[in-house]
Amino acid sequence: MTLFSRQSRLSTFVLLSLTACIASTILISSADDADARHRRGHRTKVVRPPSTPVVALPAVAPIPEANPRAAAAPETPKPEEKPAGEMQKADPQTTPVPEQKPAPEAKPAEKPAEPAKPAEQLGPNPLPKDGVADKDEQKTNHEESIEKAEPSTSPDRVYQNACPAIMNGEVQGEIIPPLSEGVCGERSPLKITAIGKDNPVKLAAPITTNCAMAGSLANWVVEVQKEAQKDFGAEIETITTGSDYQCRKVNNGHKGRVSEHAFANAVDIVAFKFKNGKTTELQSGWKGSPEEQTFWQSLHKASCERFMTVIGPDGDAAHQGNLHLDLGCHGKSCTARICQ
Repeated sequence: MTLFSRQSRLSTFVLLSLTACIASTILISSADDADARHRRGHRTKVVRPPSTPVVALPAVAPIPEANPRAAAAPETPKPEEKPAGEMQKADPQTTPVPEQKPAPEAKPAEKPAEPAKPAEQLGPNPLPKDGVADKDEQKTNHEESIEKAEPSTSPDRVYQNACPAIMNGEVQGEIIPPLSEGVCGERSPLKITAIGKDNPVKLAAPITTNCAMAGSLANWVVEVQKEAQKDFGAEIETITTGSDYQCRKVNNGHKGRVSEHAFANAVDIVAFKFKNGKTTELQSGWKGSPEEQTFWQSLHKASCERFMTVIGPDGDAAHQGNLHLDLGCHGKSCTARICQ
């Protein structure tokens, strides 16, 4: 065989081998593409080039692969088995009955529940046990018993003010029922029988005043006692008064403003009796003997320092025989005084 024929055969073999490889590659890629289209639900006709020889390959169906998600999913946990005493028997094909919780009042077997007492109340406001009253209730009952401790003659409580002058012994007397006469009156009036603490001076007749007036009279009588010792050489035994509480207008007039007497806030001084038997009256003593004039003038001055209104014989004709004393308000700030 010649060298030319050998080369020709070798070239032909190589060409055929190369053609077979190309055809196989095209066939395989076409098969893969057809398989992918078949998975998407499309049927595509494979077009083979006419010049390329087709090599028949056996048709092999693709093998389905397992779902990776299903393999990775964990198994459903099985419910824990419970004791037979706590589980209710049921048909395995039916829905299981949920476990029933024990009642709240159930207690452990070793500590049996005690029956509730008849007088016991469960709740935010328990009842007292065995008739023992609550501390707050006892306190309330105690306060109510104090409020109800009133004289048998007046079962209803009268709301009045206590008076320090009475409590401290600066005046002798007692509180009396409220006074009310139209615009006149006083809620906590006093009936006074003597003035002064250490050396009380009796009143010829009891007078009715308010508490403020009683305190001012107690301070006033101390100074009057000094003047009595100086001018008459003796202490005062009794004091004679004129008007005290009266529901009227000023100077008993039919018009004008209401007098301070209408509020138990005024008293009129008329005369003094001393322990040595001497006496003096304002009407005759204002311009009487030297000791009387000195005494009444000093008394007038001391009164103007302790009361808001003082009217004597030099004030007007209505006070020639009495020295008017009151604690009425004068001026916008109630600090002005009237001294006549």
